[in-house]
Amino acid sequence: MATDPQTYGETVPPPLTETVRNAQIAGAAARLSERLDEVTRLMVERMIADVPVYRRLPPDGIADVEALAARNTRVLSAALQAGSHLDRDELRYVAEHVRERVRRGVSLEEMLHAYRVAINTFWEEAIAEGVTLGFSRDAALELARRTSELTDDLTTHAAETYVREISRLRALSDQEARDLLELLLRGEVDAEALATHHAAPGLASAESLVVVVGRIARTDRTESDALETAAAEIRRALSTGHATPLVAVRTGVVVAVSPAEDGAPIAPRLTAVHDRLREGGTELFCGLSSPRPGLARVPAAFDQAALAVSRASLALPVISLAELPVVQNLLLGATGTMRALLTSMAEEIDLDGRETAAGMRATLHAYADASMNLTRAAESLHVHPNTLRYRLGRIRERTGRDPADFNQLVDLICLLDLLEEARA
Repeated sequence: MATDPQTYGETVPPPLTETVRNAQIAGAAARLSERLDEVTRLMVERMIADVPVYRRLPPDGIADVEALAARNTRVLSAALQAGSHLDRDELRYVAEHVRERVRRGVSLEEMLHAYRVAINTFWEEAIAEGVTLGFSRDAALELARRTSELTDDLTTHAAETYVREISRLRALSDQEARDLLELLLRGEVDAEALATHHAAPGLASAESLVVVVGRIARTDRTESDALETAAAEIRRALSTGHATPLVAVRTGVVVAVSPAEDGAPIAPRLTAVHDRLREGGTELFCGLSSPRPGLARVPAAFDQAALAVSRASLALPVISLAELPVVQNLLLGATGTMRALLTSMAEEIDLDGRETAAGMRATLHAYADASMNLTRAAESLHVHPNTLRYRLGRIRERTGRDPADFNQLVDLICLLDLLEEARA
């Protein structure tokens, strides 16, 4: 049962009028303004103590943090004293300091952590002023509420400004990368100019370069999003400690110019990129040029990589022309008319359907890999030599070409490879 305070001679203080409460809060804010230097010092000390990246800032970086903290304290105190919201126009100064954080390499998460530390300090000092002034419970709660609203608005504005700045810089960087790539493909960039270009540091000093062209074969996302994601993955895969590849999205494909590394093959890293993106619903095919010395060979390397990617498939998502047999390279360079003719010839020997064609292809590849040695080929296929001899005889009967003849074996393999690619 509630006890009536009046039973014991107590009186309940009447609730404060809004005018009185506003006056009390304005008084607390005025006291904060008088302690601007002290509150700013506390904010900066706690940010440096709690946020590691801020501890590593040089003196001019710390001075910028102090200037922002002082400005924020002054703006928050003034709004609290006036009982008003923050004016976005008045917060334009935040952008200058946010750009400084971006330039210093401070991440959004690190900057927001620093804001939370600083804002919490301001909030504590505001509440302490209310306690000093003997605020009633409802006045203290209103002070806390208004302070929280103001600090939340300030932090949100800083975060939005950071995101806009990062987007602006990324767009500028992407455009610079595209412009540099176009100049390289036209042969209009020399080593001296490239050495001072920040889009691809270390690229000019590479003894040989390779070009990668990636295209999206399928995606669950928009093509632009898929290309941007693929560009980021390729950049990460090709980056080394001493050189950064030039990567740009160009007319529906991703193009990368990267140093050719001895002992660190690029194709397996691109295959790993393909596998990661495929898990996320995007199928990326890549064509890789052979290493070319100097910047003057980049246009030719691009043509080679573009040809390679046009022939990539699910069975071979990353193609390096330099690693393919000469016959397959010749097939890749065949015109559309010639490829259509050869494919129709391949379909004529596929009398029993796709699975039989695939079986013939596996048999012939094993036979060729064993240098046409029947015993070794049978071992690789895990069959008896007589079984393999029977299969080769059946292929001769069905196709009119004898696998025991080298030239005819090459014909059969090329035709069945084309058929496999056409049906992939």
